[in-house]
Amino acid sequence: MAQLFKHAHLVCPERNISEAGWLAVENGVITASSFEHKEHPDETGFSEIIDCKGQILGPGFVDMRAQSSDPGAEHIETLDSLLTAATSHGITSLAILPSTEPVIDNAAMIDSIQLRAGRYNKGRLYCYGAATKQMAGEQMAELGMMTQAGDIGFSTGNTTISDSQMMRRLMTYAKMFDRPVMHHCEDPALSDAIDMNEGETATRLGLIGQPAIAETIILQRDIALARLTGVHYHASHISAASSVDVIRQAKREGLSITADTAPPYFMLNEISVSGFDSAAKLNPPLRTEDDRLAIIAALLDGTIDAIASDHMPIDPDEKAQPFSLASFGASGLDVLVPMSLKLRQTHDMGWPHLFSLMSYRPAQILGLAGGKLGISAPADLVMINPDSAYILKSADFKSQSRITPFEGTPCEGKVTGCWVGGKNQFQQ
Repeated sequence: MAQLFKHAHLVCPERNISEAGWLAVENGVITASSFEHKEHPDETGFSEIIDCKGQILGPGFVDMRAQSSDPGAEHIETLDSLLTAATSHGITSLAILPSTEPVIDNAAMIDSIQLRAGRYNKGRLYCYGAATKQMAGEQMAELGMMTQAGDIGFSTGNTTISDSQMMRRLMTYAKMFDRPVMHHCEDPALSDAIDMNEGETATRLGLIGQPAIAETIILQRDIALARLTGVHYHASHISAASSVDVIRQAKREGLSITADTAPPYFMLNEISVSGFDSAAKLNPPLRTEDDRLAIIAALLDGTIDAIASDHMPIDPDEKAQPFSLASFGASGLDVLVPMSLKLRQTHDMGWPHLFSLMSYRPAQILGLAGGKLGISAPADLVMINPDSAYILKSADFKSQSRITPFEGTPCEGKVTGCWVGGKNQFQQ
C-alpha cells in the first residue's frame, strides 16, 4: 500500500529539520519526502492520502523504560492494554523492563513475550534481559542466549547491583555482546525504608528521606567501571543535580555514557509530596527545585539523552494507604507526551530537539531502526496537534493503571495519529 502524508509540518531530529512538507510511504517504509523532492508528487499513484492539515508529523516515540505487569500481574495491566496505551500516545516502540513474574532472565521468556505481543499487531515491543538471575544481583543471567533471542540490553529494573565485582563482570560480558547496561542507581544502605527525598520537607512531614547522593554514589562507581571495561553504560531515570554533574564530566571525557529521565523529575519537586498524596511517591523520589532545574538544563544541553515514560503500573489498593505504606510508582505512558511538550512551552525547546529526546536518541541507544524520517526508515510516525488544549484526567487514560501525580494539569498539544509500519494504530 502506498500512502501520502500531505500538508504536514515535518520534524526530523536526525537532520535537525522542522518545516512544512510531505512524506510518502510504501509497504511500511518511507520512500520519499519533501526533504529530497521539493515538487509535490502526483496523488493518483497513492492508495491512501492523509491530510495532516499543518499538524506536526515526526518519527514515532521510542519509550526506553516501561514496566509490564504481564506476565504475573495481568489484573493490573495486560500486554494488550500496555501497547494500546503506547500507540494511543504516539509511542511506536516500547522497551519493557525484565522485572515481570517470572523474571525475563532467559531466552525463552523473551521469545514468549515478543510472540504474544506480536499477536496484538500494535506497537513494537522489545525486552531487556535481566542482568542477573531472578534480578537477585548474585549470579549473571544467560546473557549470550538472551542476546541471540533479541534482547536490547541488560537491565536491573528498579533494583541495584551493589556488588562491584558482579557489576564489573556484567559490563565485561555486555561489552562482548555489544549490549548496553541499563542501571537503576540507588545505594541500598542509604535507601532503606525511605519515603521521599531527604531534606527540610521530609523533616517537616515526619517522613524518612533518601539523600540525593544515594543515586550519585552508585553512578560514580558505575562510571569508573565503565571506564575500565569500555561498555556502553546507561543511567536510568536520573533525578539529582549531583548525578547530572557526574554524567556531564563522563561525557566530556569521551566515555560511552548515556542517560534518561522521566517527566516527574523535570516537572515536579518534593513539594508535591506535601499533601501526602501517594501518587507522588516515586522511585527515585521527587527531589528539590534545584535538582529539577538541573534536570531541565541537562535535557537542553544534551547531558541527558532521552525522556522515558518510567511507566510503573500499580494496584490502586497498594496506593490507597498511608504514605509510608504506599507502594512506589505511577502510570507513565499517558503522561509522557503532554508533560514533555511542556518543555517547548516553558523552555522554548525546538521540535527537532524534543523528537531527538523522545525518538532519535532512544532508538540510537537501543540500536533500533526508528526515530527518523529518512528514506527506507520504518514508517513509524506520530502526528501532533500542538494547539489542542485540555485538562489531563486519569479517567481518560488508555492504560489500566490510572495513578498519576499530574491529575488536573492543563495541557497543550495532543497526539492525533500514530502509524506503526504504515498501519494506523491510533485510538481516540
